[in-house]
Amino acid sequence: MARQIAIECFVVLFFGLVLGLFGPFGTFEMDPAIRIAFWMGYTLLGYAIFRPIVVAGKWMSDALGLPNLIGVGLALVIAAVPLTFLIALLFAGFDAGKALRAKGLGTLFFDVWLIGFLINGFFALAFREKPVPEAEAAPASLPQGIPAPDTLSAVNSAPPSPERIAFEDRLPKGFGPLLALKGEDHYVRAFGDAREELILFRLRDAIAELGATDGMQVHRSWWVARAAVASVKRDGRSATLHLTNGTEVPVARDKLADLKRAGWR
Repeated sequence: MARQIAIECFVVLFFGLVLGLFGPFGTFEMDPAIRIAFWMGYTLLGYAIFRPIVVAGKWMSDALGLPNLIGVGLALVIAAVPLTFLIALLFAGFDAGKALRAKGLGTLFFDVWLIGFLINGFFALAFREKPVPEAEAAPASLPQGIPAPDTLSAVNSAPPSPERIAFEDRLPKGFGPLLALKGEDHYVRAFGDAREELILFRLRDAIAELGATDGMQVHRSWWVARAAVASVKRDGRSATLHLTNGTEVPVARDKLADLKRAGWR
């Protein structure tokens, strides 16, 4: 994670340097050195505010089953508020009352939001998580000719694949059976019986390396091994998988039919 944050900070500082050279939004009249220092400091401060709020927006989207666009869009609007105030406070000589009464506060908010949107849009394009192709994804249903089990006990008794799984080489020795994978930005978190491991690897690539492992991608951020499912809890049109290690995994609504066909519930 530290490496990823360092890379993102470098990218943000580069954006700050470019903005400092061009001086947009009325800052070109500043002394060049001050202008560059202002923009580099501003973008770095913005990163410190925007990043945790955007991550929280993604978590909210996952928890509520909403598109990432909604959660991240709301996060960008929220994150722009404190940064707008801090910049207005700087130009008002650290007089909070004067900063809140400053003319053009709405325009400043839009400028802050726009730059945050552009930088986060760049991150989303540069580090996007591509969907797993059907040919590479773990099978969503049982092989033809094998009847689907009717109970979870039958699900949990499914024999493990005898083939060597490439992804297992990325796990530390003694990790034990792989129960689930969770995509976290550019990392994947592997869940075992009694431990977790965070690996710098994309979820789609991890699923591809799992090959014919008996499991399914039940959510855009989750892959689960069939044998790891202890129970399935339904709540209206949503469902949650309870794993043998106590982990709870949300199921995307468009995956409910696949789970039913595969005999997972």
